[in-house]
Amino acid sequence: MKNLAFLKHVAHDRKVAIYTAAHDGKLRNFVYHEELGECRETFSRLLQEVQKGEIGVVMTPDAACLSIETSPGWMETFIRAVKQHEVLIGDHGHDLVYDLREQEDEARFRDLYPQGEYERARSGPRPLVDAIAQSPFAAAYLERGENWFLLSRLEGEDPHTAIYSLSSGAIGKDADLFGLGRWREMLDALAPYGITEQEGWCPVPPERKDWLARTQRQEDAMAEQTTSAMKPYRGSLPRGAHVRVVLPGGGKVRGKQRGKRGGRNR
Repeated sequence: MKNLAFLKHVAHDRKVAIYTAAHDGKLRNFVYHEELGECRETFSRLLQEVQKGEIGVVMTPDAACLSIETSPGWMETFIRAVKQHEVLIGDHGHDLVYDLREQEDEARFRDLYPQGEYERARSGPRPLVDAIAQSPFAAAYLERGENWFLLSRLEGEDPHTAIYSLSSGAIGKDADLFGLGRWREMLDALAPYGITEQEGWCPVPPERKDWLARTQRQEDAMAEQTTSAMKPYRGSLPRGAHVRVVLPGGGKVRGKQRGKRGGRNR
């Protein structure tokens, strides 16, 4: 292993790229590839530049940040490109330089993200805001007792002013509760179940896309029921009134206009 001073002696005919990442719960754009899996859009762009041969050094505050929300498939592709184009990886926080063409350096770099760490990190429970931000569908789910709960962001990016959908049902069964509203309204709807925004939520990952799509179709059908139930009363309602409609199945739904589903760019 070499320290950062070594970089003074390497050729400077190629660019230096700076990459940083953290688990901070902020909204990110993700890239999903059927064979490689998922990674942050910034990592995908970095890989493209490395593959073009335009990058000579990748500087990081901590080399381990390259693995944050980076699937093993994307990481293996990155390692191959780095070795092929003789790219060095600088770790400012530990004063290290990784040359992955050297067996010892590659082994130490791989130790930064132990096998299975990616899956544990992406599927583990966390606060609701983080789970939504870290899902490619801007959706989070939670299981409590015999029921599942799904919260999806439909419109807007600010967590507290965006429009969300909330659905729930018995585990293994279809949705029997559906609602639309802003952040505080959704939390109020969850409170009777003892559910808060603080912990226990998991991002909806790409492999649960079919389940999410099926649930969203059920939500759409329930929203249509809500619209139909409200039609006879629209003329007598004051502007801005909040209307609650009880649907078959026992779910209570706020009568708000159905919005286009949000999510990350993919």
